[in-house]
Amino acid sequence: MTFLPSPGLFEDAPDADLDSGFFALEGELLELACVRECAVVHTELPELGGALVVAFVPLAPEQEIAGRRAVLAACQRNLPALYAHAVAVDELPRTAEGAVRDGELLDGVMPQLARDLMSPMAMSD
Repeated sequence: MTFLPSPGLFEDAPDADLDSGFFALEGELLELACVRECAVVHTELPELGGALVVAFVPLAPEQEIAGRRAVLAACQRNLPALYAHAVAVDELPRTAEGAVRDGELLDGVMPQLARDLMSPMAMSD
């Protein structure tokens, strides 16, 4: 599921607002009953001339659709100036030290996200 912001919003968003939005988003996601952990990743998407926030959330199969909708709604509330995408995953890949492997998460979904965002009518969801 993807949310497309209004054109030009990202350029006007101060960095402090983005930082507080990311913290608020993570906090809100962890308060959702269907979310036990999450990874919120911010990346540039040159094809669109903007940035993308992707929320990766392990969800039980029976909660996937409603959970992704709730996660996407939280993204829209907390970071309305960014393109947002919610991705259900089986688990969050981690390093031996326990840090989330953001690059591994993004590598798995970026080609599809780029296609979806370039052609919203052909979204994979």
